[in-house]
Amino acid sequence: MKRGQIGRTLVLCVTLIFCVQMAWAQEFRLADRIVEKVKKGEVLNFKVVYHNTGINFAMVLKRGVEEAAKEFGVNAEFTGPVEPNVEAQVAMIENFIASEVDGLAISNVSAEALNPVIEKAINAGIPTVSFNSDAPGSKRLAFFGQDLVQSGRTQAEILVEYMGTKGKVLIFSCDAAAAWSLDRERGVREVLAKYPDIQVLTTVNTGVEEYTAFAAIENALLANPDVAGIATLDAVTTPLVGRYILRNNLVGKIRHVGHDLLPETLQNIKAGATNASLSQDPFKQGYLPVKALYEFIVEGVPLQSVDTGVLRVDEKNVEEYLEKLERGEPVG
Repeated sequence: MKRGQIGRTLVLCVTLIFCVQMAWAQEFRLADRIVEKVKKGEVLNFKVVYHNTGINFAMVLKRGVEEAAKEFGVNAEFTGPVEPNVEAQVAMIENFIASEVDGLAISNVSAEALNPVIEKAINAGIPTVSFNSDAPGSKRLAFFGQDLVQSGRTQAEILVEYMGTKGKVLIFSCDAAAAWSLDRERGVREVLAKYPDIQVLTTVNTGVEEYTAFAAIENALLANPDVAGIATLDAVTTPLVGRYILRNNLVGKIRHVGHDLLPETLQNIKAGATNASLSQDPFKQGYLPVKALYEFIVEGVPLQSVDTGVLRVDEKNVEEYLEKLERGEPVG
């Protein structure tokens, strides 16, 4: 199949998925018990289920959820497994459906595991959306988050800006099998494949525990001392790679582009260890699902997906975000 035909096929597939999901949204019927709660003016109960609540990045999502809950007068709990555990996440959602929550927002790490439980929630009349990591092919009513494949493409393009068009590259992920990681990795590899003199060595799965993840990074870089560029796909590995570069006096020798804006990452950018990092606006990813569910249930506002975008932070604008952090603004 020629490249143009492949492109048209992909567009048709994406369009078909979008049309099917729009049809599901139009067919959705809110549970009678929720309608009655609204008529009586009772407080709505939402569950926002993230796939890895134990990482610092999750705290920015949680802050967005809490801000929206306060603004719209709902009970919205940010919850989920402390470490990636699909079975635990599914069990939680099953319990929330059984306990008759009024709205669900779910971060997807495995379509195979989560799509059936999303369908169960929808069939029970519980409005269900995805956030942070989408659930394509599911019956979710909307998605609030970044185009993850595009964020990977953008990351790779920025990496090439810094390292040039030749050299060896390592990719690091704290959960390489997760849907969000696979999407970002796909975008990175897609762009780097355009450069015949760039060799992507491997994708290293580090896990989420800090000590173990740093050891995996250290081992990979000791085994590949001639690496020219590094792409980190998440908020766990990004600050740790910057830390490794600083500790080993590799600033300017290895080019590094990552994701998310944790305080250590911002400091690493300022120090030159990390060249750039991309934000997906996690505060909005927590805030918007709660807002949208409330407006849909109470005001009848149609649920519509929102792309929270790709924000680049590098040596040119890092001070702005460090100042925001000092003022207590949500940065992540």
